[in-house]
Amino acid sequence: MSRIIVIADDLTGANATGVLLARRGFKSATYLNLQNFSEEKNNFDTIAISTDSRGISRELAYARVVEIVKVFKNKTISMFSKRIDSTLRGNIGAEIEAVLDTLDKEELAIVVASFPSSGRIAVGGYLMVNAIPLEKTDVAKDPKTPVDTSCIIELISNQTTYEVGFIPLKEVLKGKNSLKDRILQEKRSGKRIVIIDAATDEEIEAIAKAATATKLSIVAVDPGPFTAALAKTLLGQSSVIPGKKVMFAVGSVTNNTQRQLEELKLKHTPLIAKVDPEALIYPERKEEEIHRVVTTLLSQMNQYEVLGVTTNGSSILNLKEISRSLNISEDDVTQRIAEGLAKITENTMRLSKGLIGALYTSGGDITVAVCKELKSAGIEVKDEVLPLAAYGRIIDGQYNNMPIITKGGLVGGDTAMIDSIEYLLTKISNEYHINLD
Repeated sequence: MSRIIVIADDLTGANATGVLLARRGFKSATYLNLQNFSEEKNNFDTIAISTDSRGISRELAYARVVEIVKVFKNKTISMFSKRIDSTLRGNIGAEIEAVLDTLDKEELAIVVASFPSSGRIAVGGYLMVNAIPLEKTDVAKDPKTPVDTSCIIELISNQTTYEVGFIPLKEVLKGKNSLKDRILQEKRSGKRIVIIDAATDEEIEAIAKAATATKLSIVAVDPGPFTAALAKTLLGQSSVIPGKKVMFAVGSVTNNTQRQLEELKLKHTPLIAKVDPEALIYPERKEEEIHRVVTTLLSQMNQYEVLGVTTNGSSILNLKEISRSLNISEDDVTQRIAEGLAKITENTMRLSKGLIGALYTSGGDITVAVCKELKSAGIEVKDEVLPLAAYGRIIDGQYNNMPIITKGGLVGGDTAMIDSIEYLLTKISNEYHINLD
C-alpha cells in the first residue's frame, strides 16, 4: 500500500511533485485520473493523481478532490499532499477545503507556496516570481485562470470558508522549536489552514521538521518541495534512494567560476570539498590531501545529489616562486594540481561503487587530467549546452559512455554551472540502490 497520496490539479503538476519524491527515494507513479488507478497493480510508495481541475468550476473541483480522498482515507496512508500550481492558479482554496472536509476533521493544512529552485519564494505572505510580484507576471494574463493578487493569504481566504492563519519568515528563522510552537498556536486558535513563508530550500526543510515535531496530522499544500521535505522528515529516509549523482571537478580560480559556484550553492546545496592546491604540488603532502578530501566526500555523499571538488576560494599561489623552488616549469606546477584533482575524482567515483552517474569538469587542464585518470580515450561530443560548454560521453575505460560536460573556467554567465549540472541530471537514469546507512 502506498504511503503518500498527492492530489494535483493537472498532470504536469502531479509529475513535478512525483519527481521530487522519487529523488528522496520514494518509488512514485502518476495517474491521469482516479479511474486509471488500480489497487492490484499498485507497488508504489507515492501515488499522484490528477483531478484536471484547474480551469473548471469551484464546485466540480471540490467534488473531484473529495472523490479521491474518499478512496484512500480509510487505508494506511501516512501523508496526504494537495499539490498546487507554483503560480497559484486554479481552485486552491476549494480543493484544500475538500481534503479537510473529507478527512477526520483534525488535520491541519500547511501551505508553503515557495519553490526556490524555480524562482518562487513567499515573503510577507506574498508570492514573488524571480523577484517580481506574482500579479505583475504573465500569469495575471492567463486566459483560463488569471491571478490578480500576489497575496497568498488573500487568494486562499477568498476561496475557502475556513479561517486562514499566517506565519511570517521571521518566525521560520527562529528555528524548529519556536516554529513548532507557533504552528500549534495557530491550530489552537481554530485555524485549519496555515500559510508559512519560505525563501530557501533550507527554510522549507525547517518547516517540515517543525511540522513533524507538532505531532499533528499535516496535509502538505505546495508545488512540491514542502511535500518532499515533509515526506522525508515524517517517514524517514526510504530504504532505497536514487543511485546516481553528478560530480564536478573545478580547478579554475577565476571570479567568474566563483560566481558560478555561489549560484550553484544557492540552488542545489551541493556537497563541496575545498582542496588545498599547494598540498597537491608537493609529493610528501599530496596523498594525505587526496585521502582527506575523498574521505570527506564519501562520508557525506548519500545526503547530496550534487557533489564535487574545487580549489576555488583558496589563496592565489605564486606559481613562479614555487616553480623556481622545485626547479620545474610553471606548467608542471599547474599539472600537478590538475592531476591531484583528477585522482580525487577517480578515487571518489571508484569507492562510491557506482553512485556517481555523470561528471562536470571546468578548466582544460582538469578535463584532460580527469580523462587520463579514468583511462578514457576521449569524449564523444553530442551537444552544446551553452557556448564553449560541450556535453558528451566518455569513450573507453571503466566509465565508458558516462555523461560528461566540459567547460572552460572563463566560460558562461553566473548560472552556467547550474545549467550544465541540471542538464546532466536529466541524463541520469532514475535507478535506485539500497541505502546502507
